[in-house]
This record gives sequence, C-alpha cells and structure tokens, in this order.
Amino acid sequence: MKIVRLLGLPWMALSRRWRVGTGISFALLFAAIPVAGTMKWRGFAGTPGIVHAMATFDCLFWALTLSQSLLLAREAHRLRLPRLGRNIYTSLILYALLTIALPALLLSWLGGNAEVALTECALGAGLGMAYATLPAYLGVFVCFVPMLSDHAGPWLPMPARLPDGFLAWAAPCTLTLWLLIASFWRSNVRRDLGLIRGRRPIIMNLRMQAWYGNTCSNNGEVELIRRRMRWLQPEVDLRFSGPGHTVRNLRIAMGGLGMPLTTSSRLKQVTIILASTAIPLLVMGIAWHGQPFLSNFLRSSELLVFGLSLLSAVLALAPAQTLRHRWNRPNAELPLLALLPGLGDSAEVKRSLLQANLLPTLSLQALLMLAMLGVAAAVHMNAGIRIMLLLGPATGATMLTAFALISLGGVRIGDGRQFALAIYGYLLISISVLLALPLFGSQSPISIPGVALIAAVAWATLFAILLRLAQRGWRGLRQRPHPFLIQ
Repeated sequence: MKIVRLLGLPWMALSRRWRVGTGISFALLFAAIPVAGTMKWRGFAGTPGIVHAMATFDCLFWALTLSQSLLLAREAHRLRLPRLGRNIYTSLILYALLTIALPALLLSWLGGNAEVALTECALGAGLGMAYATLPAYLGVFVCFVPMLSDHAGPWLPMPARLPDGFLAWAAPCTLTLWLLIASFWRSNVRRDLGLIRGRRPIIMNLRMQAWYGNTCSNNGEVELIRRRMRWLQPEVDLRFSGPGHTVRNLRIAMGGLGMPLTTSSRLKQVTIILASTAIPLLVMGIAWHGQPFLSNFLRSSELLVFGLSLLSAVLALAPAQTLRHRWNRPNAELPLLALLPGLGDSAEVKRSLLQANLLPTLSLQALLMLAMLGVAAAVHMNAGIRIMLLLGPATGATMLTAFALISLGGVRIGDGRQFALAIYGYLLISISVLLALPLFGSQSPISIPGVALIAAVAWATLFAILLRLAQRGWRGLRQRPHPFLIQ
C-alpha cells in the first residue's frame, strides 16, 4: 500500500467534519511548536521545553486521531480482512517514526539529548493512546499525569536537570505502558461488545454513544445493570410501599438516584463516592508537596462553604438528566408505569410524579444548605455573604424544577442548550461565591457597587430563563391528558 494511503488509514474512522477540524487544529499546532520552540531555544531555555511541547503534541495526536485505528482493527478482524489489519499496524509504525523518532533526531541535531527526547515523546504518545484504548477505569488516571508532571521533582529526576536519572525510570515505564496498551489492544480487537461500559475503552464508549445516542435507547443502561458486579447491585427498600404509597411506588419504579435503597446498599454507594473523591485529593496533595495542603483545605471554612454551595447545585443535574432520558425514549417504560395500581386520576398522578422526582433531591439540597449556613454562622459571616451563599442551593433547586417540568411537559430543548444553561449556572455560582467570600482581603469583592450590579444582572438573567422554562413545562404538563403518554 502507498504511504499516503497508510497515513490516511486512522482518519477513515473519523467523520468528515471531525476529520477537517482535527486536521486543521493539529496542522496549526504542529506548525506552531517548532516556531515557538526555536524562539525559546535561541533565547535561554534550551531544548527541554521543545521536547516537552512535542511530547504534549504526541499525547493529543495519539489520543484523538491514531487511537481510531482500534476501531478499524476491530472491523478488520470481524470481517476477516487480514491484509487491512496488517496495513493498520504498518500505519501505526509509520506514524510512530514520524511523530516520535523523527522529532527526537531533529532535537538531537539541535543539540538535545536524543535518548531523552525519544523517551519523552514515546511516553507522551503512550499516555495519549492509553487514555483512549485502555479500560475507562485505567484510562481516566492518565488525566492526572499532567498535574503531577510539574510537581514530581522532589521524588523523580526530571529531564531538564538529570537526564540520566530520568532515563533510569522513564524508559522502563514507557516500555511497560506500551506493553500494557498492546495487551489490551489485542483483547479489544478479538473480543465482542459484551463488556460493561466501565471495562470498555473510552474510544469504544464514545463510538457506541454516537451510534445509539443518549436518549434513543436504553440498551446501555440495561446492559450496565445486568453486567454490574453482584455486590454493586442496588438493593431496593420495599418498606412503606404498596397501596396508598403512590410517591414511593413511583420512586421505586423509575429508579435513579431517588430510588429508596436499603441502608447497606446506600452505604456502598457513599463509600464508592468517597473513594473516588479521595483520588483527586491525593493527587492534589502530591502536587502541593511541602505545604500542609490537606489540613489547610479541611480547616478552611471558606473553601468548605464554597464546596457545599456548589455541590447543592450540581446535585440537580443527574436526576434531571435521568428524567429526561426516561421521557424521551420511544419504548414501553412509560405505558407500563401507567398500569401501576392505585395511581388515581390524572391530576393526582401529576402531583405524585412531581413529588417522586423532586422531593429526594430537594431534601438533600436542603440538608446541604443547612450545613452551609451552620458553617457560615460558626465563622461569623455577615448577612450579605449568607444571602449570596444561598444563591447556590436556590439555583440548584430552580434548575432541577425547571428541567423536570420541561421533561414531563414535553418541551423540546436541545441537549446543547440545556448543557450550556447548566454550565452558565455553575460558573455563575462559583464566581459569585468566590466574590462573596473574603478570600482576597478583609473585604469581599461583591461589596463593590459595580461588581454587585454585574452579578445582579447575571443572576436575574439566569433565573428569568429558568422560570420561563418552568412555566412552559408546567403548561405542557397541565395540557397532557396523562403524564405517562409520550407526545
């Protein structure tokens, strides 16, 4: 096969729009790296900065583009096309020569260390490929490597200061990483799609999401529940259910975060959440080596208040998204829910449905709000700051109510607009809380009249949009003859 066709093989798995956009972006980035690197080299920094920039480029390029070869290799194996499979591996070797070996030779010509440049570029490319092709529970750890790379000097030799010491640990790690990628690559090529989402590579999860979408089918959710490990299966608490308990019956039937669980099952969920939260804290603690970061973080009342305010707003997103998926799927779930006995008339069903979807999350948000106000009172924050802090839970409750009403009322809003609105709300909460807390001096920045006016306009805009959406959703829900009918 010609070299041009070999170079084009990984791009065949991308859509035309992504192909053009990715190609232009990487072309500009590849053109900017030598220019910036040469300017820096001629100045005062030397070649280590150029090598680091090239390794970053390799990481992005192998993660976003060359990892697509895994999809082609899977199809070549399933269709029994051995020649195409060999061409894919030849293409990857050719790209390795162009993006790893050739830059290392050029950098050695400029006066750099060829072994260090080759190892660093190979490590960067391996991290990018590992993120896309390893199982999701392993690939996600690659995201923490850039945070640690600039703070690992106290433990590991870095290439700028001790090149020989860097090669002593980086070369074996790079070789081990590529052997791990090769092992999982072979397993993913020869295995079918019968893996749960957490054990599939990230690139395969994204491709399946592009095939099936987020809301058009519940195959992914059913597969996740069926293949979940036995000790992680949720145990439903059936107490206080049955006739006369419509709200609890609906919570059990709809599932999600609002489903009542037994104490042991709920403790398992909390343990998993705390364990997953401890990983970023550990990474941040390593990054802040030499400073009592964790103790200061836990003792800082301002940061604790900020976290509680933001968490109370973030809690609204998951239940709203679950409800949106339930009501947008063209399947038989909703008609089956309509057959539950003892639901009452249409108006009673609507009230019970709203209570089942809103009350669990709103109760948790109220507890977080009380905890936040308790911390604020303990550190003697003034009334103005407390009012600003209440905007976080208020935004979360309003956002949850608005998103639930537009789903139940059949109001059509694109995922992009809903996501943009949520991001706008969370950014506004974060900025407002930081402005309300005296983190930058004895006086809060929100006390400045100009800053307060801009914040008031931004908050008024957000609440106006959310209230308008809630009004449209409430009107649509009232006009529906039955809430479980898809229109």
